Amino acid sequence: MVAGPHILLLTTRTGGGHMNLAHALKQMLGEAYDVDIVDPYPAIFRQYYHLLGQRFLLLWQIQYALTDNVFVSMLVHRVLTPFVEKHIATLIEKSKPQLILSTHPLLSYEIARALERLRMRIPLVFQLTDLEQVHSTWFSEKRADVHLDISFMAPTREIFQQALAHGIAPHRVHITGRPVRSQFLHLSPTVREEIFAQLDFDPAVFTIFLQGGAHGLANVDQTVKHILAAEVPVQILLAVGNNAKLAAAFAANRGMGRVRVLPFTEQIAPYMAAADMIAGKAGASSLTEAFILEKPFLITSIIPGQETPSLRFLERHNLGWACLQPREQRQLITAIVNDPKMLAEKVVSIRAYKAWNLQANQAITATIEKLLTPDASLSE
Repeated sequence: MVAGPHILLLTTRTGGGHMNLAHALKQMLGEAYDVDIVDPYPAIFRQYYHLLGQRFLLLWQIQYALTDNVFVSMLVHRVLTPFVEKHIATLIEKSKPQLILSTHPLLSYEIARALERLRMRIPLVFQLTDLEQVHSTWFSEKRADVHLDISFMAPTREIFQQALAHGIAPHRVHITGRPVRSQFLHLSPTVREEIFAQLDFDPAVFTIFLQGGAHGLANVDQTVKHILAAEVPVQILLAVGNNAKLAAAFAANRGMGRVRVLPFTEQIAPYMAAADMIAGKAGASSLTEAFILEKPFLITSIIPGQETPSLRFLERHNLGWACLQPREQRQLITAIVNDPKMLAEKVVSIRAYKAWNLQANQAITATIEKLLTPDASLSE
């Protein structure tokens, strides 16, 4: 255990993105602080999320849109708070943190209520998650008074502006970029050769790392079918997450040797780094990991509503392509393989944005250090 100030990092396991972000923050802060990651929500909360993502995406879209406003987002918080407030208060009493950090919007208001229950003033920091636009539930709790000391860390300039538009005082919002886990920052220069040897892949063939989220939520089976139908040689490294059914289906039929199935693994970075391009669902975590690895991203699917803004972000910063129709995906991949300049042009923009993000990441430790300094306050 690190002999430093204790940070309680609250998140949920409702998808890989929130947990990836939590672990990235813990690795970044772990040398100076004692960081514990805890999911205070009951298992049924995760099960509901996964059920919607796998089978009822239209319902998810409707739910997301209806709650993405000031009035209904506050109502959502008030409904959820009784289920977790007492548990969060118990965690705080037991761990006695000097600072609380959260990476999930449905913990913002809830943590604040737990602190009020305990009558404790502990710095509370929300690490906002998405790249272009976050849900209104992030900003339901924005007070900063004698009882609460709240700050926001924005991963992009776009999210910074959104926070200001929601009435957050500028001195409470810090642009920090979006951190990634250390495995994406420390890779062997021979990683492609090592991974291709492991997979028995041809290093001369254009290779796509295709992912569908930690639970295989995207319709990757159809995407694979159409990519393999491209008029050029293509290999696919298919990350199926925890979707055992999908893994079994592709393990039985490997596309004549052109598909390798990768079940869930904590060490995903080497496989992504070995590919020429990353493709799949437009999660903020995956998009960030791709540009850190200097790989163009092909968005093949989205969670409607939540990930729709990512299309604008990708286009604005020229980080890849958004192509949701299978026939267009096949045509685009054929064009990219036939014209390597298309890939190279994206890499130039990607490197520029990566440099900005890594520079912005330095503000994370500086922000936390300032909030933990005795008598420091942002409630000026």
